[in-house]
Amino acid sequence: MPSPSDIKAGEAFVEIHTDNKRLEKGLKEASKKLKAWGQSVSAYGRRVMTSGLAVTAPMVAAAKVFASMGDTVHKMSKRTGVSAEALSELGFAAEQSGADLATVELGFRRMQATIRDAAQGLGSANASLDAIGVTIEQLAGLSPEEQFEKVADGIARIQDPSLRAAAAMDIFGRSGTMLLPLLENGAAGIQALRKQAQDLGLTISTEDAEAAATLTDSLNILWRVVKQGVFSIGAALAPALSDVAKLLASTIKKAVDWIKANRQLVASVFAIAAA
Repeated sequence: MPSPSDIKAGEAFVEIHTDNKRLEKGLKEASKKLKAWGQSVSAYGRRVMTSGLAVTAPMVAAAKVFASMGDTVHKMSKRTGVSAEALSELGFAAEQSGADLATVELGFRRMQATIRDAAQGLGSANASLDAIGVTIEQLAGLSPEEQFEKVADGIARIQDPSLRAAAAMDIFGRSGTMLLPLLENGAAGIQALRKQAQDLGLTISTEDAEAAATLTDSLNILWRVVKQGVFSIGAALAPALSDVAKLLASTIKKAVDWIKANRQLVASVFAIAAA
């Protein structure tokens, strides 16, 4: 017959066991809550990361476009002496007329060569200017874009389409015919298109073009350093990889030689495997 002390001990065991069950249940519930909280934090982190990428990716793309366009205009300005503002506006005008900025640059460079030759007394260059009714004195002291508009006025005055095309090619070279739609309304037509570019906010300032050129140069330096780093890694691995390549070549050659010497056996193994 159990003694009173045995009964109390049993009650204590039952109570402790019950408390353990409660504790385990509480821990499990707490674990579930912590897991759910962790998942919610992780999901929130993913959403933040996705949102960050959604914001930064277009910004990076915009920076690349800025660097590319601005750097192109900046370097073209250095080559031609035409301001970044004028080039960006003339690029728009050219595109609206079926040409592009590269054609404008070629035209400017050829026009400047013609004006230089005329100033030095070259007969053919003076004849080209005479054909459009413009003298070297009228062009002297003007900016390149003002000279361009002056020449455009002279070409626009020629009524015969064939003579007009010939005059454009004499002064602007091969790009002359591509520029004819831009030149046909003279300086007024060019200025109207440039004004439209200004109204649309398409003008690239000299400051922005210089900033874009600096960014492009910095990115180019960064890319060259990264490539040099990869090259250095390759140089460090080259001896080990060369040894591995030689070992593989030797091993493969031995295998090939063995196959050549045991063609019948290889064919038999293949037939058995296929069966």
